[in-house]
Amino acid sequence: MTYIPYSMGRIESIWGKDCLQFKPERWLENGVYRQENPFRYPIFHAGPRMCLGKDMAYIQMKSIAASVMEQFEVKVEEKDKCPEHYLSLTLRMTGGLEVRVKERCVDVIN
Repeated sequence: MTYIPYSMGRIESIWGKDCLQFKPERWLENGVYRQENPFRYPIFHAGPRMCLGKDMAYIQMKSIAASVMEQFEVKVEEKDKCPEHYLSLTLRMTGGLEVRVKERCVDVIN
């Protein structure tokens, strides 16, 4: 048995009429991140069967994102174009997402 997180995140009865819109502020309360009930959007599952690697995945994601953002300038080529999703077990974008990556001039202090 499996479920598709893409679909779970677009259930109007859970997320409201704007469930198809990209709204990161949905998870903010007074400008601060508000933890959502893990049973509503179970990417890492919830309860006693929650993924043991969840915290490690978040640490890796944050450290890699910070490292990339520190060393490179990343710009989306077509900012006004909404990517088309290719629905599968793991969500991908049809044709990928075109970005321009430029190395930053960063002085390293040793």
